[in-house]
Amino acid sequence: MQSDKGERLLKAHEVKDPLSSMLVIDKNQLYKQSDAVLFIANELGFPFSIAKVFYLLPKGFRDHIYDWVGRNRYRIFGKQTQCKLLSEKQKQHFL
Repeated sequence: MQSDKGERLLKAHEVKDPLSSMLVIDKNQLYKQSDAVLFIANELGFPFSIAKVFYLLPKGFRDHIYDWVGRNRYRIFGKQTQCKLLSEKQKQHFL
């Protein structure tokens, strides 16, 4: 988000608060909140792509669940005291 390219993409998609939600931009399409999670799950392939069944739920309901998980993420997933270092291969997936 802080790179020149990231800043241009955020501005082009009129994102006001990029830290308030997960964002994915693919082929000039912006995905936010639950749409971003489901897009990523689908891109990961099976078995994660099964999550696309949640597109059947109304977006407002999905986003409400997304927000609830965000508020309770440490209780659900735990809290790490260190950041994971990415391999060179993993770094290629980020701006």
